[in-house]
Amino acid sequence: MGKVELLAPAGSYEAFHAAVQNGADAVYLGGTAFSARAYASNFEMETLEKAMKYAHLRGVKVYVTINTLIKDVERKELLQYINRLYSIGIDAIIVQDLGVIQIVREVFPDLEIHCSTQMTLHNSEGINLLTELGVKRVVLARELSLKDIKKIYDNTQAELEVFIHGALCYSYSGQCLMSSFIGGRSGNRGRCAQPCRKKYEIISLNKEIVAKSQGYYMSMRDLNVLNNIGEVIESGVFSFKIEGRMKKPHYVASIVRAYRRAIDDYLLYKKPFMDEKVTKEITQVFNRKFTKGYLLSSTTQNIINPEKPNNRGLFLGKIKEYNIKNKRITIKLMENIRQGDGIEIWSNISGSNGGVINKIFLHNELIHEAAKGETVDIQFLGSIQKGDDVFKTLDLQLMKHIEKSYEAGYENKKVKIYGEIKVLSNMPIKLWLWDNEENIVYQESKEIVERARKVALTEEKIIENISKLGNTPFQMETIQVTIDKNISIPISSINQVRRDAVEALSNLRSNRNTKQPKPLEKIVINHRHTSLREKTTEKYRPRLAVKVDSYQQLKYVLQQQVERVYYGNTKNLEAALELCKSKEVEIYFRSPAIIKDNEQEILKEILTRYSFDGLLAGDLGMIVFGRKTLKKPVIADFTLNIMNSSTVEFMKKQGVSGVTLSTELDLKNIKNLKVNRSLEVEIIVYGKLPIMVTEACPLIIGDVCNHQCKECKDEAFHYLWGLKDEKDAIFPFTKDEWGRTVVLNSCPLYMIDKVEDLAKIYTTSYRLDFTNETPQEIINIVTNYKKNIDMYFNNGSIDNSKVKEGINHYTRGHFYRGIE
Repeated sequence: MGKVELLAPAGSYEAFHAAVQNGADAVYLGGTAFSARAYASNFEMETLEKAMKYAHLRGVKVYVTINTLIKDVERKELLQYINRLYSIGIDAIIVQDLGVIQIVREVFPDLEIHCSTQMTLHNSEGINLLTELGVKRVVLARELSLKDIKKIYDNTQAELEVFIHGALCYSYSGQCLMSSFIGGRSGNRGRCAQPCRKKYEIISLNKEIVAKSQGYYMSMRDLNVLNNIGEVIESGVFSFKIEGRMKKPHYVASIVRAYRRAIDDYLLYKKPFMDEKVTKEITQVFNRKFTKGYLLSSTTQNIINPEKPNNRGLFLGKIKEYNIKNKRITIKLMENIRQGDGIEIWSNISGSNGGVINKIFLHNELIHEAAKGETVDIQFLGSIQKGDDVFKTLDLQLMKHIEKSYEAGYENKKVKIYGEIKVLSNMPIKLWLWDNEENIVYQESKEIVERARKVALTEEKIIENISKLGNTPFQMETIQVTIDKNISIPISSINQVRRDAVEALSNLRSNRNTKQPKPLEKIVINHRHTSLREKTTEKYRPRLAVKVDSYQQLKYVLQQQVERVYYGNTKNLEAALELCKSKEVEIYFRSPAIIKDNEQEILKEILTRYSFDGLLAGDLGMIVFGRKTLKKPVIADFTLNIMNSSTVEFMKKQGVSGVTLSTELDLKNIKNLKVNRSLEVEIIVYGKLPIMVTEACPLIIGDVCNHQCKECKDEAFHYLWGLKDEKDAIFPFTKDEWGRTVVLNSCPLYMIDKVEDLAKIYTTSYRLDFTNETPQEIINIVTNYKKNIDMYFNNGSIDNSKVKEGINHYTRGHFYRGIE
């Protein structure tokens, strides 16, 4: 097994310094724009350049995140931003938007691209497509197991990167729209409000019976595979990524140094890393309970933490007594404590409340610290009762110890260098220094070597002074000395030539990769296609397309004449095909957004048996399959996050015949998209849209299932349950055909009375998505949409007299408000 990379997060310069000094091989960070952690401190360009030099000097790479979806109006700013990163020598950019790949390959062909986990990459065919386009590395979806990863490693050429520690998302990254639709803060634009960390009830949609009291049913534990790092290495993963750009420097330092040891130990000894002290330290620093995650095939019960969505620290003990008068809790300690440490008490009455330990009493005597096993009193205010759990959330002494590892002037990251020096009579000192990255420098002294009058210079003295590298990031491995006998030169001259050579080598390393910026004024910013705005003079009636997931829904839909059906269930597929054929309606198979390699093989075998009109592709891999194997028309679904003209162009180059635009686009941005005239452009105008796709089913945590996931008692696409939030909004959820949970928005997107506004953006298809509507609702919605579309495009008017019958709650989605 060759070298692997430990990749650390940095949300601030101090955290960056902590990562480098504690052993990171590379650091990823965000600038002040286009970053999926918009609420982190992030790096101004001046600070970013400083960080780049600091890292490169020490042999550490720096990757900058551009892992958000981009709007067309931001294209010029994006180019300028990437150009600056390119010129200062960034090692790679991490991207989410497929359109950014398109842009970078056109303008910066030699800039390394890594695809973010926000791109939801989870199968070999999708990854191979990106590799063919010049992508070097992909950050795999966090829901993949080691078995899944090994299969991808065996079937692709890309470098693979996985998360090994830190926070997990409930939904597949890139497929979560919950924060976006609830409050307009899009995770795809770096502004997630983390609704998955809030409380919910699980309720029956049929009986309105609470199946489980409120809990944090979507709050994930923190990933921790420290003791299993060897298994991850053996799967073929190259880069080991720690989550935490929102975390403090001491967290970064602690987690990085723990994994540095674990990786190095495994590569040396091929043994699992087991160190109780290190395990306790990273637990104390931050944890929401730990899980080995999907990576090591943990069960849902061992992935979700329904009790508490934030840090729990170390369990300190249970309250034995509470003296209300003195405001003191009595506790037998499970861990050492000191004055200044932080604790949190979990009370069944008042919830949790935390604070700092100010006073500790042992046998009624005031003390400054107490040891594990002792029974002490701690002064603490709050609503507390006997039996409450106490956790130590801050160990002040540990924090101070960790902070020393990255304090100013501390240099732990040493780079091996080599040298040769010639000290010859009647000549200046000649010194060469070089490193393992093919950097070499040469320096001469100003003074000339003379014959010794008293004490001659020795080889040992030369080596001693040339090797004095002090608090520089360098460590002299070997130095070859050529010296004449009986010569002399001031030691200060040797020191000076060493300082000059070290400075020159430092400059070479610090400025690695720097390039001349591109002349952007010569680059054509706009695409060569017609914008949708420019097409508004053409008279064109959009197609009415409908997505259904069951044969019963299909029967009700086809009571009206629609032009196309998207059918997403292999059950009754043959009957669905026959019914559409009898009605002379196009039928496309709708593939899911998530289809892993082994599942894709099953689905491909099924689809090659039937003759349908086309494929609605939910991921990149299915685009490849539809184009190369089925040789059918392919529509790229909205799950591919098509938000800008460059992404549309990307899709066109992959051979698709149409695109379904992102549901986060507003009317104005849709109207200004530049699109090839041959391409279909579809928007979703009705439906309870999926806002999460997840491997975790809330029912398992909610005690209302049989815990037989492979033989689940609930049928696919049957919406029997919902998650009710603290504002009484209910989010229906179901499982798809592959056993994944799909969570819907609490109310439908509804634009039937806004056909006039929709017509102004010139899209070729309007799509209705049906999920848990009743038969009559399906009939009414299709009828009214068809009627208003026909009326407007025939005579310019619409009838809104009955369009909202039975529709009490609805949303306009992002058509008018958009996202930041």
